[in-house]
Order: sequence, then C-alpha cells, then structure tokens
Amino acid sequence: MGRFGRRGFFAASLGVAGIALSGCFRQAQTDPAAVADVLRSAVTAMPEHLDGEVQFQDSFSAGTTIGGVLTLAGSSSYEVADSLHAVLETIIRTYVDQPGTDTAFVRVEGHPSGDAATRVLAADIIPAASGANVTTDDLAEFYGI
Repeated sequence: MGRFGRRGFFAASLGVAGIALSGCFRQAQTDPAAVADVLRSAVTAMPEHLDGEVQFQDSFSAGTTIGGVLTLAGSSSYEVADSLHAVLETIIRTYVDQPGTDTAFVRVEGHPSGDAATRVLAADIIPAASGANVTTDDLAEFYGI
C-alpha cells in the first residue's frame, strides 16, 4: 500500500467503527407500531375525542413525531382548546411510559365537529421552548411530568 493507501484505509476503518459505535449510544429503538397503538387507544378512549387518530413516526431520516388531526368535543375554538389540552396531557402521560422513546415533535390539532376550518394547534396550547414546534419535553415540563 502506498502512503495514501494506508491513510485511506485508516480513514475508512475509523468511519466504519464510528458508525458502529454511534448505534451504541442511542437509546433502544422504539416499536413505532406499538407506541402508535398505545397513544391511539389512550386518546380514543377519552370523552373529548370524537374522531381522527393520533399517529406516531420514529425514523432516522424524518425524526420522531406525534401527530394527528382530531375532531374534539366543543363547538368553539375555546371549547376545543380545552379538549385539546386534555388530549395533550393524555398523550404525554402515555408517551413517557413507553420504552426507548426519544423527544418527539408534537403536531396535533383539534377542530369541532363539522367545522374543519376552526382548528386549534398544540402550539396554541403549549408554548414551545425553542422554535415553532412543541416537543414532548415541552409537554412534560408544562404538565409537571
């Protein structure tokens, strides 16, 4: 091997070792389908929930997100906000009990039955600590979990 051949081999070896080790420091991967089912069941069982479902995504490229467009109890944005408040608390109390979960963006919105134009976003209820997106860390802090 020439001078650059050894350096190239050494650099490639370090790269492979780095990739292998990076997986050791990340938390255990979640089972996205199981987390989604648990979140969906918890929210669907609530009296505030009328329609729609909570979704959960956990991927290396897209990140971790809890989302959903829900029809919630209430006829005004204020009443829907109260319902969404309860839903967000249920989401975080359920989410923190799931093994291997990381911080997730929370993009859940609610609207009254028959009025999709009136919508209340999670960010309207819980202030985001940084950026425009509410996270599970923000929910945990807000609800004292």
